[in-house]
Amino acid sequence: MSWLRRRLAERVLGLLWALMPFQSAIALDPTKAITQYVHTVWRTDEGLPENAVTKILETSDGYLWVGTQAGIARFDGVHFTVFDHTNTPALHDDYIADLVEDSQGTLWIGTHNGGVTTFRNGRFSHLSAISERAGLTLAADVDGSVWIGGNGGLAHVKNGKAIKTYTTADGLSGDSVTRVLVDKDRSLWIATHGGLNHLTNGKIGAYSTKDGLPSDDVIGLHLDATGILLIQTQNSELTRRVEGRFEPWRIQGVSGSAIEAMLEDRDGNVWIASSTQGLLRVSGKQVSRFTTKEELGSNEVNTVYEDHDGNVWIGTNGGGLERFRDGSFTTYAKEEGLSDDLAYSVIDDSVGDVWITTGAGLNQLHENHIRVFTTADGLPTDHTMALSEDHAQNLWVGSSTTGLFRMSHERVTQAISTRNGMPAYQISGILEDRAHQFWFLTRGGGLLRYASGQISVYTKANGLLNNYLFAIAEGVSGTIWIGSGAGLSSIHDGYIKNYPTINSLSDALVTALYFDAKNTLWIGTVGRGLFRLENGRFTRYTTRQGLLDDTINNILEDAAANLWIGSNKGIYRISRHELDAVAAGASKTTQPLVFGKADGMKSSETNAGSQPSGWRARDGRLWFPTIRGVVVVDPTRLSLSDRQPSTRVEQLLADEVDVNLAESVRLPPGTRRLEIRYTAPNLSSPERTQFRYRLDGFDEQWVQGGIQRIAQYTNLSPGHYTFHVSASADTGRWGNQENALNFDVLPQFYQTWWFRFLEGLVTILVLLGFYRLRVNWLHARAAVLEERQRIAGEIHDSLAQGLSGIVFQTEAALISMERAPNMTSKHLVSARDLAKSSLDDARYSVLNLSPPILDQKSLLESLSVMTRQLTGGRVDELDIHVSGVAWTVQPEAKHHIVLIVQEAVSNAMQHGDARTISINLTFATDTLRLAVSDDGIGFVPHTGVHEHARGYGMKNMRHRSECLGATLAVTTEVGNGTTVTLCIPRPGTLARLWHRLRGNGVARIDA
Repeated sequence: MSWLRRRLAERVLGLLWALMPFQSAIALDPTKAITQYVHTVWRTDEGLPENAVTKILETSDGYLWVGTQAGIARFDGVHFTVFDHTNTPALHDDYIADLVEDSQGTLWIGTHNGGVTTFRNGRFSHLSAISERAGLTLAADVDGSVWIGGNGGLAHVKNGKAIKTYTTADGLSGDSVTRVLVDKDRSLWIATHGGLNHLTNGKIGAYSTKDGLPSDDVIGLHLDATGILLIQTQNSELTRRVEGRFEPWRIQGVSGSAIEAMLEDRDGNVWIASSTQGLLRVSGKQVSRFTTKEELGSNEVNTVYEDHDGNVWIGTNGGGLERFRDGSFTTYAKEEGLSDDLAYSVIDDSVGDVWITTGAGLNQLHENHIRVFTTADGLPTDHTMALSEDHAQNLWVGSSTTGLFRMSHERVTQAISTRNGMPAYQISGILEDRAHQFWFLTRGGGLLRYASGQISVYTKANGLLNNYLFAIAEGVSGTIWIGSGAGLSSIHDGYIKNYPTINSLSDALVTALYFDAKNTLWIGTVGRGLFRLENGRFTRYTTRQGLLDDTINNILEDAAANLWIGSNKGIYRISRHELDAVAAGASKTTQPLVFGKADGMKSSETNAGSQPSGWRARDGRLWFPTIRGVVVVDPTRLSLSDRQPSTRVEQLLADEVDVNLAESVRLPPGTRRLEIRYTAPNLSSPERTQFRYRLDGFDEQWVQGGIQRIAQYTNLSPGHYTFHVSASADTGRWGNQENALNFDVLPQFYQTWWFRFLEGLVTILVLLGFYRLRVNWLHARAAVLEERQRIAGEIHDSLAQGLSGIVFQTEAALISMERAPNMTSKHLVSARDLAKSSLDDARYSVLNLSPPILDQKSLLESLSVMTRQLTGGRVDELDIHVSGVAWTVQPEAKHHIVLIVQEAVSNAMQHGDARTISINLTFATDTLRLAVSDDGIGFVPHTGVHEHARGYGMKNMRHRSECLGATLAVTTEVGNGTTVTLCIPRPGTLARLWHRLRGNGVARIDA
């Protein structure tokens, strides 16, 4: 609508921002032409929702909000995030009319037909306290309240509630409010279609044509830096209110009726958005224009805005969003008056004027104005190339075809030409040495020395590497260094020295030679990188050591010992300290600071081939010729911000699902892929912003993200995580302003602590089960082996011994049949009894019962029965003696004792040929001592021979004594018999009680 296109901007914040303590703020240099600013355009192809931009505002968090007719976009300098009614229900209309931020950091969005929407802490809310037709103009008061004007009058809103609405009934000149402005004294100026109003202390004053306004239809208001109110009325010129009076304010060449918006920047320049004339800048009495002819998107400019860094933003009707920024470099090209865009050489003279050669004339830059000299001014040709100023302040100019000429006080004279013997070649370089001799480089004709009116020629024929020469420099010793199409040469006292053996420098096209403050020679080549000659040693630098490009067009040094190198890809600065570190082997690479089109150059490609191809002026500024004009940079005033960017996490995607960051973030179980999108709003040079991030709980150290603004993680384990992101300033310095995002990855049921506890418990139980099975198997196997051993012992001690007794009795019967027949029957009866007893013993062994001779008998009775049956008259004397108070012995223990005695008696008869055997039982309080002695032949102790001869018997005796917990001792001497002693401890009270409870279990002895 026409009223929207004719409204003025809200009060200018430029002066306020200029007074803030931002040392890194980068305002627009008012001495530059608008064409020399860095001009950037964003349209729908770059993410804008629509190319008709209606309002622009930077909020305190650093974002730029761009209102359009199709929604609002949040811009961080790189990406647009678009909000409209389709994805933001709180936004009732996509046509954005006004934007303002209150003192609490809340963004207020006024729309054309949808009322007002607010944005705070990541949430949009629609303001229901006012009409949908209100919200066409907004103004924030210092107390946090907001004034809202529209078709229903003026509303005063605080904390989301309307305090009061002013209409014509309250004294407004009209109910249709077109603009509202808060003055420095907190009074309110209100523009309506019916006149101008002033609200102060609750009272409304009215002004109309009767008071000097050119029209009652007021459509715009503005306050300048001095507090003077500017008023725009329909179809009229601007009016100022000075000391209570209204007076016209005219700008030469500017139509007041075409003004859409106005801005006064921090330097006092007035920027005007015109509906017909594009963008205008008023600096004092000078008016500059920037239109579609200079690549403005549209001559219909809707709004103009200055951000915190001093950049100027404009919104056009159909041309999108545009920014003007002061770059580190200033370009002088055809738009600024240069004769041609392709610049060859540049120098400054003794009075500070800068001279530039091009193919269309010689250019003199004096006090920011360019004068062009051509053949019309006496030049022999417009195709100028090399430049030099001699000791007499004459300017020497080399041409492409007509030799050299001199200029002095704008008077041109032919210096040297083919008439003086100069070869007809292009002059690509001029040098006056310390002896005031002149050296001229040619392309094809070699090197010329001009002294005392005579020309000497050095070519390939008399020692040069090549006749095509591109660079020249003089060393402190007076040596002249030459760069040619085939390498490096030097001339001293007429002697030519070439350097064909230097690795990678031989046959190289040398385009630049420069001696720095330390008299180190720097050599630039095409495709071979940068070389340094210091103390006779060459060092090579290429892209592997950090160079931007291996082609070097220009080399200069600033006062801080930094090298500035021009290339086909831009101009970059490298610290001399970094280059020294690489040469010394202390570092592998350098970190150059790169400049290009984003820094004010109209082309990133510098030019080379004519000398000087770069120049350090007397004021310290550095000049470089490029293919789009000549550029200059002041190394001490770079447009770089050291203000630390404030990072923001904008979005978290879990398996491509957007997660609400306004609430506690808990990611569902099974989340496999995370994508964290972050940023650091930078409206000046976002391309320089570098990021690093770290995920606590996963990353052990910072991850260098470069310029990327996305971090991705996959298959994170369940747990708590904190994501940190930090950004660097334009200078590369990392700050402490980190943004953190806390979130939890919830576990699957099988990843919970209780499941893992149960899992561990089950694992332990399974292992214990396997262990128990193994132990039981081992015990069963041991039981089998023990049972085998027991049965073997039982067979040996009972059945075998019984059979031995039968053998003894049978033999005795056979003998008695001859000698004492009456004894035969007795021996046979004994043999029969032994056979029956042995059969019973066999059954016992099978049934694991005590031998029959032990049942219901005491230990003494059992021993008496067993020994009588075993000896059967084989011995002459068998004596059993008992001493002490006997105590009851349990059957199992009695079983072992009887069998041990049985083995001892059997051994005495079978192996010892004993005739007398005595058995002594001694009962003490805590022990039972049993001794079996014989008068047999004995054996040699400790040899084991007799023990081995006794077979299994001795081993079984020891096993049974171990079962009793007793000690077994055998004493013997050859010819003096053997004594077997068994000492058995008596169990304690608890053991006896336990044995009683268990019955006839495993207890050995019981009282």
